[in-house]
Amino acid sequence: MATASENFQLLVDYYAAHGDGGPESVERMASFYADDKPAYIAGNSALSGHVKNTEEAKEYLLRLQDLNGGKVDLVGTPTILLAGDTIVAALIHQRHTRPGKPAIIVPRLCVYEIADGKLSKAFMWQLESKTFDEYYPRED
Repeated sequence: MATASENFQLLVDYYAAHGDGGPESVERMASFYADDKPAYIAGNSALSGHVKNTEEAKEYLLRLQDLNGGKVDLVGTPTILLAGDTIVAALIHQRHTRPGKPAIIVPRLCVYEIADGKLSKAFMWQLESKTFDEYYPRED
């Protein structure tokens, strides 16, 4: 089991791998995932729901980038709110820029479980979920 300090650094390195938010960032970020990493993205948007594993997580990130003209930017430095021996929580701000829509900055709470030095599970909440849901409406 890693220490809280090691897990804090893991998340710092993970968000540094985001880089400019372009397609090449997906592989860098995925290198931090356990092979079977599930994720849950809260809300009622077209991007909300469950991701079953690392391959689906990569598809999710690429889809998010595609909807935003090829990249999603992090605004500022992520704030790590909690780092423990098995969990880390961070507040991030992402700039979303969809063609034909004004850009929005979305604050997100991201909680990660960590095992064997990898992000093994993720939970994400948009703190302004109505805005996010309206920006990415479901196509029923």
